[in-house]
Amino acid sequence: MDKRERLEKEIAALKARLDRCFEKRLSTNDPETEVKLEELEDKLDADIKQKEQELAQLSDTPLDKNRSVLNLEEGLCSLDFDEPQTIVQDVLRYLNDNEGGAALFMMENCLEMEGSLLLRRVRDLLKSNTSQFFEYPVQFVPTLPANEIAFLKILGSHLGITIEEAAGDEPKKLAQATEAIIKKITTLLRSGTTILIPLANWKSLSLSGQVTFLEWFLNQFWGSLTNAVTEAMQDHSPRVFCVIMVDELIADTCRKFEYFCDFEIFDCGRLLMLPLRCWTKTDVQRWLGNYSSKLNKSERNHLVNYIFGGKDEELPLKVRIELEKAHAQSFF
Repeated sequence: MDKRERLEKEIAALKARLDRCFEKRLSTNDPETEVKLEELEDKLDADIKQKEQELAQLSDTPLDKNRSVLNLEEGLCSLDFDEPQTIVQDVLRYLNDNEGGAALFMMENCLEMEGSLLLRRVRDLLKSNTSQFFEYPVQFVPTLPANEIAFLKILGSHLGITIEEAAGDEPKKLAQATEAIIKKITTLLRSGTTILIPLANWKSLSLSGQVTFLEWFLNQFWGSLTNAVTEAMQDHSPRVFCVIMVDELIADTCRKFEYFCDFEIFDCGRLLMLPLRCWTKTDVQRWLGNYSSKLNKSERNHLVNYIFGGKDEELPLKVRIELEKAHAQSFF
């Protein structure tokens, strides 16, 4: 039992004694006894306040605050991501039946629609279906150019590979860097192994840069990687996933038919969209019903009505901000 649990039990016991003392004072006809009981009530009340202050100070520690935020974020992952989760589960079953393979996902409007929460769910799904899990996140740096070399440099840093800036014969050096990365990943393609590569901060790419990067990514990097996975599947059952997280919307010029597929006609070399939608009042009411033990139905409905302001659905980012405020104030 940790200090928090001890304090909570002590407070509960003191409150029970205070209630009993109050009931005795109300039922006594002896003035002297009444005075003694009132003095005892004052002492118990002071003890309760002191213990509650200690508990509050304990809850204000940075570690506890971080843990509380992480617990809330983990809880929010269970909100409505049913449709994209079903797509990922279907792909997983397909790859399991196929004894390995690769899949390339994309999410749009990740900022407003809380794509990072869906990524956590995807990560949990992948981890639960493998014995060895490797994640190599790539996030473009806002203060530096975002391009193919930047992608390879960040990915290479996870793999112990140093990628030099391309100069002179740029296409040749880019091809050499891509080959070095693929060769390193190939050594990890074994049975029971799952690799996840999330790509974030897409908005660092210019509109024209998005087209150039996506064309290179699909035809050169991802094409080479899926070929390596196919070759490895002759002896092993590896699985490789990439999730491209687009902050807002991809450039219209990136919406080429040949770049995308759906699960009905799945193609590991093409992008499969994971749709994100607004959260509804019903979503959040159900979630609070499962997540919070402090709120009764009336309080829960009042909080949800406050968050949605008369609307039936809202952007997940706005809902999350309001829930975090309420959670920080211990409303639930």
